[in-house]
Amino acid sequence: MFETKTLKAGSASISQEDQFASAVHKGLSLDNKCLPSWLIFDSAGSVIFKAITELAEYLPAACEFEIIRNHKNKIAKLISGDKFNLIELGSGDGCKTRILIEHLLNENFGFHYFPIDISSGAVTNLVRSLEAEQQDTHLQVTGLIGDYFDGLNAIIQESPKQNLVLFLGVTLNNMDRDTARSFLKNLCETLGPKDYLLIGFDLMKNPKLLYSAYNNQLFEKFNLHLLDRINQMLGANFNKNNFVQQGQYNPNTRAVESYLYSTCNQTVHIKSLDEDYHFKAWETMQTEQSFKFTLEEIESLATESGFQIEEHLFDSQKYFVNSIWRVAP
Repeated sequence: MFETKTLKAGSASISQEDQFASAVHKGLSLDNKCLPSWLIFDSAGSVIFKAITELAEYLPAACEFEIIRNHKNKIAKLISGDKFNLIELGSGDGCKTRILIEHLLNENFGFHYFPIDISSGAVTNLVRSLEAEQQDTHLQVTGLIGDYFDGLNAIIQESPKQNLVLFLGVTLNNMDRDTARSFLKNLCETLGPKDYLLIGFDLMKNPKLLYSAYNNQLFEKFNLHLLDRINQMLGANFNKNNFVQQGQYNPNTRAVESYLYSTCNQTVHIKSLDEDYHFKAWETMQTEQSFKFTLEEIESLATESGFQIEEHLFDSQKYFVNSIWRVAP
């Protein structure tokens, strides 16, 4: 079975369109303009980011591939029953998870894979490609388009099996500490005592490596795509030629921060919001932040969120860690 479903938002949820508009207005109204990076991720943005992950200087993706390849047996041993749910939050194209899926199929595990993502294009393409590759196997795939927690709650209510939840990549690194803690507490309250979470963290490393990873033509294209999205979604008149991108490491926050610089005095009108937003020459608008963690910070974050750490899985250079967590008793 290979299918794709669009999730029905929970009663407390607002539509993705309204979330987008609210985030844009809030971010552009700040004295120091700042927009969240999730706004960049439509189908086209996901394609650009996929290309970024294939760059030699972008270390998280290569490191995580290495971890999953080298530790797939250990990850599989987390499963205690005959059947389980493999749930991926922010699945994208599922390229790293395919390694684990192949291994689980070869070991004759019975499981249902649920990729969850806000990008309909990413989910649809992933399900179609898996169907083409695995149609002769016993793999079951249900792609869910929408909010992570709407997806998790729907899966858990309909299928009370053991869950192995994957939260790979650097999504959590892109959240500030309070947001990350709140997200993880919510996740902890959603999962059961037999469930496991495999979560990725980009570790602190030489700042020169960080600089090279976040300053290249593709990263600039990715950040400028945010302006395309606002133009398309909200009827804005951003001119990408009036902005340039620069990434920098902030030692005070231990985050790589990416900015778009306005190269001139300009006013942008957003039709859907009926608002004008003014930019001075060389005024910045922050578009990304990616925090880098120490192991001590990861352990504190797990404890504060109600999890206990079972094990850390590292790449050979210890640039990245996939940490195995479960709900603390």
